[in-house]
Amino acid sequence: MERIAGLFRGKFTLSIVLSVIVGVTLVAAQSEIVPVRDILRGTNVFVFPSGTRTVSKKYVTQAKAKRTQQQRSATAQRVNRQYTTIAKTAPRRKRTDSLNPDSVTKIDLKIIPPAEASRIFAGVGEYHMDRGEYDNAIDIFRDALNLDAKNEAARGGLSEALALKGNELLANNTDTTSPHRFAVAQTFFEEAVKINPLNAPALFGLAEILSDTGRETDAIGYYENALKADKDLTEIYVPLGILYYQQGNIAKADEVLSKAGGISKDDPQGQYFLGLVRLQQDRINDAATHFDAARRADPTMEEAFYYHGEMQMRMGNLSAAVNDFKKAIQLRDNYFEAWYGLGTAYFEQAGSAGNDKRSQELYNEAAKAFERAKTLRNTNAEVTANLGDVYRQLGDFNKAESNYNLATLFFERQPDFATNKEVRDLVADINVRLAFVVGRQCEINMRNAVACKWDRAIRALERSFELKNDNMTYANLGWAYYNSGRSDINDKRDAQGREKIAKARDILIKATSSGSGYDQGVLLNLGMVYTDLGDHQGAVRALEQVVEREPKWTFAINELGLAHFNAGDFKEAASQFKKAIREDDKFAEAHYNLGQAEFRSGNVKEAQKAYDKLKSLKRNDLADRLRIFTRGAVKG
Repeated sequence: MERIAGLFRGKFTLSIVLSVIVGVTLVAAQSEIVPVRDILRGTNVFVFPSGTRTVSKKYVTQAKAKRTQQQRSATAQRVNRQYTTIAKTAPRRKRTDSLNPDSVTKIDLKIIPPAEASRIFAGVGEYHMDRGEYDNAIDIFRDALNLDAKNEAARGGLSEALALKGNELLANNTDTTSPHRFAVAQTFFEEAVKINPLNAPALFGLAEILSDTGRETDAIGYYENALKADKDLTEIYVPLGILYYQQGNIAKADEVLSKAGGISKDDPQGQYFLGLVRLQQDRINDAATHFDAARRADPTMEEAFYYHGEMQMRMGNLSAAVNDFKKAIQLRDNYFEAWYGLGTAYFEQAGSAGNDKRSQELYNEAAKAFERAKTLRNTNAEVTANLGDVYRQLGDFNKAESNYNLATLFFERQPDFATNKEVRDLVADINVRLAFVVGRQCEINMRNAVACKWDRAIRALERSFELKNDNMTYANLGWAYYNSGRSDINDKRDAQGREKIAKARDILIKATSSGSGYDQGVLLNLGMVYTDLGDHQGAVRALEQVVEREPKWTFAINELGLAHFNAGDFKEAASQFKKAIREDDKFAEAHYNLGQAEFRSGNVKEAQKAYDKLKSLKRNDLADRLRIFTRGAVKG
């Protein structure tokens, strides 16, 4: 492989991200072209998907939202309270006058007819109902019916007392024996409905029990029948709307919960689930409003704080998001989603920080949050992917690679991986990031005489291309083969290295035919491949296109100068090196290369100027090499 000894490629490191962002039609977001220092200290480029400052998965996949026992208790309390309030002014059954039991003398059934005694007992039952003494009311109404089975007031009173007693049991969340409590309540509801099939509180209670035991479709029927029986019992809209949401019927959930939200602004449960519906509808501002109402109505509701934080993050209010996530964690320290959200918010803040020091501080905070989330769910694919992103930004490329490896493993183990295009595309993207950090780690490995893992980068990119089949990945595969080939040659495996570089050429030629927005990066790599294969005119043609599109890419201009130099056109080589220097007067390698080109053109005075400049830049190493190259013609 022909190469002019002593010439230098650009000394840019991978940490320099070009300011040019190109729109890529093959990916959902934008991409960045990133320079990479290769094994011989040159610069080739990597096309990074979706930008370097984004996490792999911004929002974690949520488990199905469920109502807690406390929320069910609160609903039962609200339904009972609403029903009894309405019934005071508009009774839902036939009533009789209330009688204080102390005012009732001993009843002698030998004297008083059973029907009259039944009416007296019913009046005492009403007395207990008015005071919420449902156990006493049930006993008295039963006695009344035993005396007169036709007593409609007693019949209706017993049905109502059974229903309200059942809901009282549902509302008693201090009882930890929930299954037993629900079983007893169920017997009350079933008897109440047997007496009065249109008993709305009883139908509601049965719906709650069915919902709690997973019989959601049956529960919906009972909720709807309860509302048909009593349209004014609007508190039932909340649990009904929640069930529609849980079944994925967002339109129906919206219809029902909108009624509940408009009536019960202080109901944290209704506001919370209406917020979830708005989130599903991508109505982020409205969702934030409902989550805010939920957290105000119940300052202990950690889910409301979490989702309000997520909405703030979606709206770009990162500081507010951080505060919400911290509050959610304060309420429940093992809240995985909140730790995940906090890590993402810190990551986003770091990307927009005003200086590198603050950026690094925020990335460190993001790492702490994601690590905490990882301890809570150590096989979660999303958190390991994001940890890879954080460690990539912190420069810990080994940890980044380790977490990216875990992420791809966990994602590919998911049951629906073979058919889930969104996840397959994400894994393809993560594999590209994995290859990128292998390249970054290679820079460190070279300084420490440690072998680079280019074969791992190649496998990752081949898997990415297999999953997604896009041109950007294909272009990066050419980049990986090129660097792997140069690494082999550096380690005296010339035949193997030449084979890989030839393969890189073939891949890059195909990649440049796509007409993508990042062709200049692919052409730069192709030009360097042509140079290493000795096709100097091919290198010139490719690199001229790069410089035409990106006239401020100093490393590309320098590479074009090298191509002209290798082709024997020292005058044009000098012209390109001068252009690079005009863009960056401290580009020492370009000054060195210019000195060589001027000397080969016979311009010793110009070569001397290059030597003097290297001395002023305190690059005595390059100045000495130029002096040796010119056999002492330049000195000082």
